[in-house]
Amino acid sequence: MSYYGLNISLLSILCIFTTACGGGGSSPTVNAPAIPANVVATAGDGQITVSWDPVPGATSFNLYWSTATGVTKINGNKITGVSSPIRHTGLVNSTTYHHVVTAVNASGESAESMEVSAAPIDGGGTFDPLFGDQWHLQNTGQDGGIPGEDTNVVPVWSMGLRGEGVRVAVVDEDLEIIHEDLATNVATGLSHNYLDGLADPACPNTALTCGHGTAVAGLVAARDFNDLGVRGAAPRANIVGYNMLQSRSISNEADAMIRNAANVHISTNSWGAPDDANLHAAPVAWRDAITTGLSQGRSGHGTVYVWAAGNGALAEDNSNYDGYANHRGVNAICAVNDNGVRADYSEPGANLRVCAPSRAMANAGNGISTTDRTGPTGFNITGSGNYADTNYSETFTGTSAATPIVAGIVALVLQANPNLGWRDVQLILAQTARRNDPTHPDWIQNGAGHWINHDYGFGVVDANAAVTAALGWTNVGPEITLTQSASPQLAIPDNNATGVSDTMTLSGSAISNIEFIEITFSASDHTYAGDLEITLTNETTGTISRLSEPHNCPGLQCTAYDGWAFGTTRHLGEAVDGQWTLTVADRAAVDVGTFQSWSLKFFGR
Repeated sequence: MSYYGLNISLLSILCIFTTACGGGGSSPTVNAPAIPANVVATAGDGQITVSWDPVPGATSFNLYWSTATGVTKINGNKITGVSSPIRHTGLVNSTTYHHVVTAVNASGESAESMEVSAAPIDGGGTFDPLFGDQWHLQNTGQDGGIPGEDTNVVPVWSMGLRGEGVRVAVVDEDLEIIHEDLATNVATGLSHNYLDGLADPACPNTALTCGHGTAVAGLVAARDFNDLGVRGAAPRANIVGYNMLQSRSISNEADAMIRNAANVHISTNSWGAPDDANLHAAPVAWRDAITTGLSQGRSGHGTVYVWAAGNGALAEDNSNYDGYANHRGVNAICAVNDNGVRADYSEPGANLRVCAPSRAMANAGNGISTTDRTGPTGFNITGSGNYADTNYSETFTGTSAATPIVAGIVALVLQANPNLGWRDVQLILAQTARRNDPTHPDWIQNGAGHWINHDYGFGVVDANAAVTAALGWTNVGPEITLTQSASPQLAIPDNNATGVSDTMTLSGSAISNIEFIEITFSASDHTYAGDLEITLTNETTGTISRLSEPHNCPGLQCTAYDGWAFGTTRHLGEAVDGQWTLTVADRAAVDVGTFQSWSLKFFGR
C-alpha cells in the first residue's frame, strides 16, 4: 500500500466518525425500513381493509394485490403512498383478493410482508331510499311521465349483472371518492388530480358549486342495496375519476383519454366544445389519444368512449359542429325526457348514436336523481326545492346526465361479454335501441332496415336488449377503410334552396356494411358558413344525412368550412358501392362562396 493510499484510508476511517469531512458534512446512513408485520385483511361490502403495525423509519407504504396467490412487487397491482389502515375499494364480492405490504423511505423499499387474503362480502343492505325517484331506471309514471319510458335496466340486474369487474373512468371536473354512496365502488389509488398529481380528484374546498363529476359518477355506479341514496345503472361497476376540467389543456385532454388505458373499459365524458353553433375542432393530440385508446385500451379490445352530444339546440347548435362528439371513436349521446321526447336543449346530428333519459329542459321538468357532493356544496346546497339530504340531488340535467347512464349500461354489456371490441359495442347500442317518440316525422328506415332519426340517432338505449344481444354476439371482423375525394369548385348560388351538388361513384370497395362515414368539406371562401345547408345522400338507398343546417353563429362570426370533418352513423349496414352525392345550398341572402372540395372516408367491413 502506498503512503498516499494509507492517508486516504485513514481519512476515510476518520470520516466515519465525524460530520466535518468534505467541508460541508454528510447525512448519516439511513437503511431501508423493516418488513411490515402483523398484516391483517378484513372483508367488507365491495372492499377489504388492510392494516399493519407501524414500521420505524418508514415514510410511506405500498400495497400490492392480486386475485391470484403469490403476490410480489413484480407481479402485483401496486397502490403507492398508502398508510394503515387502507380501505381497498372497488372490489367484487365473493372474489378472493391477496395482499402484501412494503415499507418505504428515502433508502428504498422493504421486502414484501406476509401475504394476507380475504373475499369481500355482501353488506346486508336491503334497499336504496331514493331509487323510487329514479325514473330513468324504472319509469312507473311516478312523476307523470309515460310508464316504461326508461332504460329497461331492471331485467338486467335480475340476470345477476350489475357491472362487477368493469371499470369506468369519469373524466370531468371532480369525483368525490369518499362519498357515502360511491366510495365502495371507487378503485383505490387509481384516480388522478390534474391540479396536484395526487389520487384524489375532489373539488377544491372553496368551489361550492363544483360537483358535476360526482353527479355523473352516481349515474354510472352509485352502490346498490346499501340503505343509502340512489343507484347507478351499473351499481357494482368500478369507477375512477380524472378531474381534467379543473386544469384543462390540450395535453391533459389527451392524457385523460388514455390514462391507465389497458385497464379502463369505458370513458364517460359529459363535456366538450362550447354549445354556440360554431365549428369547434378537436385537437390533434386528443384525436391521436382516442386512436390509441381504441387500439390499446381494455387490453386491446378498445376503450369504449361515451360522449355528450351537446346542450346547444336552443342556440341552433348541432352535434356535428363539435369535433369531439362527431368523432367515429365516440358514442354521441342525446337526451329525452320522461315522455320519450327530445329534451329541448339536446342537439340534433347525423353523428348521434343513442339517447338516454334526462330532464326535459335545463332547469325545468322531472330531473335526474343522483349523488351530490357531501354537505351543502355542489348542486344541492340548501335542500330547498331539492332533497333535504344534500348529499343527493334530484335536478341533474342535460346530455351530461344522459351520457353516464349509457356508460353504465355499456358496463353491463361488457360484463355480459368482456370480449366485445369497441366497434361491437357501437353496433350493439345502435341495433338494440328502442324507437321512441314514434310519430316524430324524421324517423325513416335506412337501406339496411335500421330506424334512424336526426334528433334521436337510433333511438333510446335499451339495456336489456343490448345485454341480450351481447350474450350471443359474434365479434365483427377487421375494419376496412376507403377514402375518395373530389374538387368540384362549384359556385354556390346565393339564397337558393336547390344549391349545387357533386356525385362520386364508388365500386369494388369490399365494404358491404358501413359503420361510419367521415365527410370532409371545404368552402373556405364562403363569407357566412351559417347560411349553408349540407346533405349527403346515398343514391342507391335514398338515405340522407343532414350534416349542417342554416343557423346563426355567435356574434354573427362563423368559422369557415375549411377541411371540416363531419360524421354520420345513419348509413349503418349499407354498402359503399354506388353513387354518393353531397349537396350544398345557401339558404339566406347576401353571403356567397364556392363548394371547393369534399372527401368521403368509409369505415366498415
